[in-house]
Amino acid sequence: MKNTFIPVAAAALLFSAQAAQAQDSVTLSGVVDAYAGSRQLSGGLRLSWVDSGGMTTSQLNFNGSEDLGGGLKAEFALGLFLRADTGEVGRFTGDTFFGRSSYVGLSGSLGTVRLGRQSTGNFLNFLRTNSFGDSPTFGPAFLHTWISAVGQGTQFLSPGAPPARRALTGALAPTDSAWNNAVGYISPNLGGVKVTAQWAPSEATGVGSRTGLSAFYANGPLNLALATEQMGNAAVPATGPAAAVLAKQRTWHASGAYAFGFGRLSAGYIETQRDYAAIMDDKIRTWHLGASIPVGAGAVLFQTANSKQTPDSGAATTRTTTSVGYDYSFSRRSDLYAVFMKDKFTDNASGNSFGIGLRHRF
Repeated sequence: MKNTFIPVAAAALLFSAQAAQAQDSVTLSGVVDAYAGSRQLSGGLRLSWVDSGGMTTSQLNFNGSEDLGGGLKAEFALGLFLRADTGEVGRFTGDTFFGRSSYVGLSGSLGTVRLGRQSTGNFLNFLRTNSFGDSPTFGPAFLHTWISAVGQGTQFLSPGAPPARRALTGALAPTDSAWNNAVGYISPNLGGVKVTAQWAPSEATGVGSRTGLSAFYANGPLNLALATEQMGNAAVPATGPAAAVLAKQRTWHASGAYAFGFGRLSAGYIETQRDYAAIMDDKIRTWHLGASIPVGAGAVLFQTANSKQTPDSGAATTRTTTSVGYDYSFSRRSDLYAVFMKDKFTDNASGNSFGIGLRHRF
């Protein structure tokens, strides 16, 4: 993958520059984010490292559109994740090349239809209504919900068989923030509300079908979000981070944010019911509270998240994570941040993490 990325990216950059100059319809954008710090999750070893994606997953995006007349437009998006610390493609080894997005679509007065890999409405609602946004490293609610237990440590996996790898955290990580083979519809703005509906068929791979429905309301300082997702039989394969084959998974998500004069407060609740094919079913409930308060040329960031996993039989487990940081803006595109995070998981010692990083958008 490393050998092919350089010529592909170079050709894409040249094409996008020429196309943008010719018809102003193709754009290149992205984020490069890297930080240095010390990381220790609850029950895990302490590591000192330089890593990518402290506040935002580093990425490169190509977007374009063509005016077809009569208010109709064609569009496309190709987006890939990358690791700024090593120069590798993807969020992790083996990640899909265009893991962020890969779709074509048509938009008009009745809304937008897209075909291909695209972010779920549930995930986008999550990003819009929490104080740490799309921080995969220091965002407590992001860690609890979207980062797989395998990626965080074996202490977040349950013992026993069969099989021995049911995830106790990262309930939506195996289903990912974007769905392959998806059909998506985004409504026009309806009095401040936009509705998103998505469906991904099972196809021939053995992965179950998925459906999602979400609504997002924006009116001045107020943002409100609702979403639900339903995963069909074997929607998460046995080779995925959850390992235990799911017969069905259902998620409900409600969140909101309000910008007061002193800063923006946010809160959210996510509930996921997991029905397994061979082991005990369970439910994970996550709530989060956060704030972003302008101070000087930046903002103080705060968020705490609590998750509780309750199996149909047996003891429950809980995880609480809290982050406090300061994000200093040099400009609209460049910022410097420092974050401290405390993490505690049932029957494990607390872990403390700290990082100082730089993020640049282009």
